[in-house]
Amino acid sequence: MAEQDELSTVMTFSNRPEADLARERLEGEGVEAFVMDDMTSGVMPYVTGVAGIRLQVPTEQLEKAREVLGVQTAPEGGA
Repeated sequence: MAEQDELSTVMTFSNRPEADLARERLEGEGVEAFVMDDMTSGVMPYVTGVAGIRLQVPTEQLEKAREVLGVQTAPEGGA
């Protein structure tokens, strides 16, 4: 991944094992993925409960990541 590539959050998890499983699934499908904010959970666990552990992918791979994980997106214009 080039340094200037932007990351987008595809999902948020309440714990690291779930985030790692999703990351491994994405990587198995050729999508580069990163687990973010995990260090916060060790230092301030009450923050992770609110913010969550983010699973991020390069923005250009976001749609593929959503397909692999079965993430539904809200229709434009609201529900």
